[in-house]
Amino acid sequence: MRTLTVVLTHLDAGQADDRMGLLRAVAPDARFVLCHGGARSDFDRIAWGERFFVDDPTLRGPAQHLQSLTQVFETAWREYFVDEAELEALYVIEYDHLILDATFEHRLCDLARDTEADMLGKTCVDATATNLPHYVRFRRDRRLLRHLAEVSVREDRERLFACLGNGIWLSRRALEAYVNVGGHPPCYCEIYVPTLLHHLGFRVVDVDAHSDLYRHVRWQPDHAAADVLGLAREGSVFVHPAKEREVIPPLRQLVLTRRSASPTT
Repeated sequence: MRTLTVVLTHLDAGQADDRMGLLRAVAPDARFVLCHGGARSDFDRIAWGERFFVDDPTLRGPAQHLQSLTQVFETAWREYFVDEAELEALYVIEYDHLILDATFEHRLCDLARDTEADMLGKTCVDATATNLPHYVRFRRDRRLLRHLAEVSVREDRERLFACLGNGIWLSRRALEAYVNVGGHPPCYCEIYVPTLLHHLGFRVVDVDAHSDLYRHVRWQPDHAAADVLGLAREGSVFVHPAKEREVIPPLRQLVLTRRSASPTT
């Protein structure tokens, strides 16, 4: 599958370009697009060519945990997928989600095929009847439940799912269905994305239940730079969160050293 990887950031131009440059060094054949949700002045100074701006206040702060990925999905669909039929999957990551292996697209797509998934997520699980804080917050949200009742193809129309709001992989058909729903109610993306896709009839899958790809992907604490370098040397595919800017130069050097040592064909 040909994948479009969208990188969410709010950082200034220098840091955004550094992160995108590292991704290009690691996976030169992958397609990376930057999505900036911070200040427009920072976005205008970014040198990375493929990028778009999302004017969504929920992406700029806690906003009572109402961050939404709807505008991100809609823009990616409109600006890229509509005119590029060869794009078969969308991968959405945060800027501090480091990719350490050039084969990451193939690994994700293989996992999706093996599990028949239309969505892959970290800890993507059924949250119904748990004490998960975000489930408890939304289990009686009238707007959300009314919306799900209108669009759901499932027998249980109040079932809620949850996942980490980073490292979300969607098939093209799941992305299209999400975008075509329209009229999305305010809801935290970690609940809404897997829940809506489930109710639209798609299979949502927990990466950790089938693979170790996300072994070093977590909510917190932050991975220190030295730990990230160690994980890169060990062959890890993904690391999150890794916010320290100091890790970028040595990681890039590690990647370039490995590439120069690899036999050419």
